[in-house]
Amino acid sequence: MKRLVSIVLLTGLLLSMFSCSDTEVKAPAQTETVTTEAETIEDDYVHDDLPDTDFDGATMNILTTIWYDAPTYIYAENLNGEVINDALYNARMTISNRFNANIALTAKDNFDVVSNNVHNMVLAGDNTYDLVYNHDLKTVSNALKGDFLNIRDIDVIDFSKPWWKGSSEEFTVNGKLLFTANFLSLSGIYMNCSLAINKKIAADNLIEIPYEKVKAGDWYLDDLINMTKDMVRDLDGDGEITDKDQFGFLTSYYGEMAIQSDLGGTLISKDSYGYLVYEPDLDKIVRILEKVEKLYENGTSKYGATNEYGADLFMNNQGLFMFTENRILYTKVRNSNVIYGILPFPKFDETQKDYRSAGYDIYWGIPITVLDRKEMIGTLVTAMSCYNYNTIVPQVWEIVLGNKLADAPEDAEMFKIIRDVQYVDLGYAFSESAPLTDLIFLINKTNSNQVISFIEKRAKSLDKLLERINKSFDDIG
Repeated sequence: MKRLVSIVLLTGLLLSMFSCSDTEVKAPAQTETVTTEAETIEDDYVHDDLPDTDFDGATMNILTTIWYDAPTYIYAENLNGEVINDALYNARMTISNRFNANIALTAKDNFDVVSNNVHNMVLAGDNTYDLVYNHDLKTVSNALKGDFLNIRDIDVIDFSKPWWKGSSEEFTVNGKLLFTANFLSLSGIYMNCSLAINKKIAADNLIEIPYEKVKAGDWYLDDLINMTKDMVRDLDGDGEITDKDQFGFLTSYYGEMAIQSDLGGTLISKDSYGYLVYEPDLDKIVRILEKVEKLYENGTSKYGATNEYGADLFMNNQGLFMFTENRILYTKVRNSNVIYGILPFPKFDETQKDYRSAGYDIYWGIPITVLDRKEMIGTLVTAMSCYNYNTIVPQVWEIVLGNKLADAPEDAEMFKIIRDVQYVDLGYAFSESAPLTDLIFLINKTNSNQVISFIEKRAKSLDKLLERINKSFDDIG
């Protein structure tokens, strides 16, 4: 049930989309004692097995950004009656009392400022912040500059525990884990992508929602193509297809990156020594791109630059399908009058064994300047991850997604399927500014043959990029 959630957008094109001032929001350490009734420990509860340690009132200081509401996924300053917020608050206070330690958070508007502050802090030998929870690309950038220590060197962390599975395994290069995304935060769940279907448009067009096909494992990309191909409607009768009309499929630039991975179009893997290698299956990528071209034929699909794109059209009954993040469904779509269902993204074809569910996340690392506090940090991070894994993550999937977002029991069942097939795409994590995860986006600008030529021409540069990344891991520690 509790697979790690982690997938992320990491391309240079993102950087131009976000710019803010450097105002700060500080959440001070909480010292009050909060008495909460312990959660019922079920038979499948996985304990952290941490030693009883008294940290004498020390504080673990977290530095983060308000980008994508990052603080709300990892920290709650006060109780406010909202289920997940209060669960995070109670988790923090329970852990603080257990180890006689405080957990404090500082959030900055600009993730570039966070990244620069961290690097300058390391250069100056400053140990103000113990953990950095920031934009994925920026976190990786800091890691490759040597700003973060090897998390696997923290003896108190037991990586066999389930809250470390997934990205912590995938992001380990040559035995070193410099950044990760685990159940320390909830961001991966909300930033994971799901396929929403407009039940009104489906009913009006006698389209059966493929719940049974999904459960049987027979939901394929060809099915999606066939369901969307005749869904374009000139609603305003002006003879043109614009944002005022109806589409078969709505998504965003970031959704298209997730589509590529969901269909198996990965470009990066790891060799037997644990190093990153560029080994694309170009034949499969060609087949993927050719099918996606069919999904986009005749203007049936509409895409935009931001994650929010498509939500307004979908809520206005202008799209049969929308592929977007769970957070968009939660913050926008569920508060509208649209009646929608939930599906995983389809398999590429019969050769794909399982559905795949990509999304995005926010990564964290530990600055090398706090080496003397690594055992305390490792202890608190482990305790928080354990609590979230056992208590809060199930609430998010079952209460927030299964109840608040699901329109019917069938939709809640779809979320369970999506939950269990989340995964990590190394192309997201290590792309830097290289086009490793946006091939679907390029289809909107050109054709599959030109995309393949584009990849082949950049093969040497991509090899060199990965060599540089591998060397960065070798040089650290």
